[in-house]
Amino acid sequence: MSKNVTPSVIILCTGNSCRSILAEALWREESGGQWACASAGTQPTGTPHPLAIKVLEEEGIPVSDLCSQGISEYSEGSFDLAITVCNSANEECPVFPGASRTLHWPFPDPAEHVSVDDESPEGMQIFRVAREAIRQRIQRYLATLDFKAALFEILDQLPGEIPEERRVAYRSLVQSCGEAMDQVEAWAILPQIIHDEMKPFGWLWNGFYHLKGQVPNRRLVLGDAAGPPVCATIEENPGQRSGMCFDAVQQGSILVAADVNRWPGYVSCDGESGLNTVSSIVRPIFDENGDVVAVWDLDSSEEIHPCDALVMDALLEGFGAFGHPVEKSS
Repeated sequence: MSKNVTPSVIILCTGNSCRSILAEALWREESGGQWACASAGTQPTGTPHPLAIKVLEEEGIPVSDLCSQGISEYSEGSFDLAITVCNSANEECPVFPGASRTLHWPFPDPAEHVSVDDESPEGMQIFRVAREAIRQRIQRYLATLDFKAALFEILDQLPGEIPEERRVAYRSLVQSCGEAMDQVEAWAILPQIIHDEMKPFGWLWNGFYHLKGQVPNRRLVLGDAAGPPVCATIEENPGQRSGMCFDAVQQGSILVAADVNRWPGYVSCDGESGLNTVSSIVRPIFDENGDVVAVWDLDSSEEIHPCDALVMDALLEGFGAFGHPVEKSS
């Protein structure tokens, strides 16, 4: 989308009375009026649900332009994005013809539990829950757009000579990661995205280790990763260097080894994985309190380019706005 053109979105559901109405108003509000927003239904009721209007009004969100209408009203329209918020609309309109991209965000229908003449506190609360769920989903999506824009600016300003194929890979990596950020399992699928985009440059393994235990007997436990099997657990050796990952934990900053064999106390998993690691990047991951809870680790069979660490540091920092990696449930 051009920076000089107002982006547009249409939100689709069945009745266009609750979820899509809430989403239209909230999207306009959360974007600060920077998006052109519309909504429609495959079988419109003709009138927005009264409680959908009330929960918007109590937040001071304008409602005067909201109305329930059919998809046919926009048959000739064009949008940058279409969102289906119910399964029925997704089945009837899996790809909105007038949109450059169609996404499916299913939300429970509050109207299934609250009639149009229900003015009870319980009914209001059900609609508030729906409002906040939709608001958070929109905020997350808009944040991913900000993430990609910021990362693309960084890529444009990277110093030194960078081969064109690597620049192209960086941009593809940012684009793919930006799309992943919009998913609940974003952190879990991140290593595979990195592997797929950067494997041509020797990035044969990357993943997250979760920090466990207390000083001086901590351990790093392998979580989500992409590539051949590696060390499942790395132990901290009191009074000794315990490898790059623990060095990154202790220093709280990204570390780069151009030659892992020269890194004091380097912990190699090559024997188990079959890798031939030449260089590595390790970056700590922080929680909301600024404490290290995990590390991202890369094993590369080729030399690391000086800009690789800059890109990954910015990328992982952006992901940090969406929490941090969590352990797989057993």
